[in-house]
Amino acid sequence: MNEQFKQLPAIDISGIKRAGYIGPEGTWTHQATLDLFGDQVELVPFSDGLFEAYENGFVDVACAPATTSLVGTTPYLDQILSLRSPKIIAEYPKVLSYSLIASKDASFSTITKVMGHPVALQEVAAWLDENMPNVERESRMGTTSFVAEQKAASIAAFGPALGAKLYNLQILRTGIEEGLHNVTRWWVLGRKTAAPTGFDRTTLHLRVSEQNLSYVLNMFSKEDLVVLNIYERPTCERLDTHQYAIDVAGHVSTHPALAALATIDGIRILGSYPRLY
Repeated sequence: MNEQFKQLPAIDISGIKRAGYIGPEGTWTHQATLDLFGDQVELVPFSDGLFEAYENGFVDVACAPATTSLVGTTPYLDQILSLRSPKIIAEYPKVLSYSLIASKDASFSTITKVMGHPVALQEVAAWLDENMPNVERESRMGTTSFVAEQKAASIAAFGPALGAKLYNLQILRTGIEEGLHNVTRWWVLGRKTAAPTGFDRTTLHLRVSEQNLSYVLNMFSKEDLVVLNIYERPTCERLDTHQYAIDVAGHVSTHPALAALATIDGIRILGSYPRLY
């Protein structure tokens, strides 16, 4: 499994000129987008508005973290589910290894506050409890760029080593929470459905009432569909109505039952794409 996580999805970049990602520069999603596209396309960071840019065609593809092994779903999953017609063309699971990044004149002993993306702080919480139990913790976006702007020896940020390189900072500790227990899975939203490979995943979006949930799930069993994951998300409308992101083994173009499910009210296919695990 660890070897599989080192693979990159084969993305057809024909027609892709601009790839948007959850920014700013120096974040894990910036690193993931670099892994996926390198310098083959223009990379555009978005602190806000990425999915609107994807829907209106300003970017050809959008890269965002959907799930993590330590935290579960990310806030971006709900935003993707709310889009009119998202199309997932690839997944990218990556083992994370956080670095503690600070200004050049800082040392481990001078740090009194650490900052990170809300998901990142949850993922490094156990390490902080053991190694920096008395420091203040602050959730914020763009932490590495903020550390560079402040130039204070008392603050540090958690992120990829890329951030230290981009902003001329130093790495005080690295290899934090590295391992298969700390994996983030990114989705790449695009326009063209990926071709089947024989080892694929289809992600469905289901909106259903509690009264009809058993009926719908029984349909999955009846059609011999292999359900890989089910993520429940609130609708923010009613207590008895839920929405789910459901990963199923197979590709919509080679599995007739998947195409049939998409004709049922409340179910839509978000994408079929190669499985990397």
